[in-house]
Amino acid sequence: MPLLVNDKSLDSILGCNEREVKPSGLDLNAVYPHFKESSTQLFSKSPQKCQLAGVLYVCQREYAVTTPQDAVVDVIGSEDATTCHVAVLRHTGCGVTGLAHFDGCSTSQGVTDLISRVRDLSQSSKEGRLELHLVGGFSDDQKHSEKLSKELLCEFHRQASPVHLKTACITDVNTIVKDNANWPRLYGIGVNVKSGEIFPAIFEDKGPDQALRGLRNFIGDQDMLNVYNHETGELRIGPFSYQKWPHAALILAQPDAFIRKNLSTSPEVEPPYFENHVRQALTFYLQNPDPAKTVFPQQRSHVYKRNAEGRWEAAGKK
Repeated sequence: MPLLVNDKSLDSILGCNEREVKPSGLDLNAVYPHFKESSTQLFSKSPQKCQLAGVLYVCQREYAVTTPQDAVVDVIGSEDATTCHVAVLRHTGCGVTGLAHFDGCSTSQGVTDLISRVRDLSQSSKEGRLELHLVGGFSDDQKHSEKLSKELLCEFHRQASPVHLKTACITDVNTIVKDNANWPRLYGIGVNVKSGEIFPAIFEDKGPDQALRGLRNFIGDQDMLNVYNHETGELRIGPFSYQKWPHAALILAQPDAFIRKNLSTSPEVEPPYFENHVRQALTFYLQNPDPAKTVFPQQRSHVYKRNAEGRWEAAGKK
């Protein structure tokens, strides 16, 4: 079944085939001006500062799915999306909600797994449909965002399950001009898993293992990872491998300007803490060059559960 807007297929707009995406630009806004209107409504909301309690933060190249009955998670969210896109998929009948942070790696696998997980948790619902909200990217000079927008739309379009596109705040729509340069207007969003509300979001705490999860984006595997088990309320990181980073020590010794210029797809618009996050990832690598020995011995995941204060607390390795 195709990706649908107003119950009609996007075939003529996307130009997808089985192997590649049509290279010409998207005409979503010209054909469906309501996407720009809904994006404007999203922009008009003040960003919510999400505290730690009740928040499940999804990093780049990760996804998570839960139900409205989850006693641990109220909000799923993600941030730091420049050329990346954040997708929210929700079943309107039972409220099962998934959020994924796509960066262009394993897009097909990530879309398939996200839909499969949401459908698995929605099997008992006899009414409702899958609705999709996409936010992220901007009109960058290298057209990384435009490419990912097309890939995501086409991958959802190729799926067997019908998906109704409700929000497309992506690439050109999510662009604002500052000092004669294009910037993303929204870097992050959250979704309330109880009500389905989507809102601009800022996350004060992004959960455990940030250096490790950030390192994976540079030299780790390219799979989209499911990081949450709604039945147990556990956040689960890994196991995964990563490659050697021969010049890590040399890069770590470079000034911030070098790191920003060479380790980002969009250096001009990265948040101010970008360099610090990269340095944390580099330091973690230098301390743990062999993940099989010091990070994931015996291929055991890092498992976290909420404590009484709402923080993720190590629950051992499984």
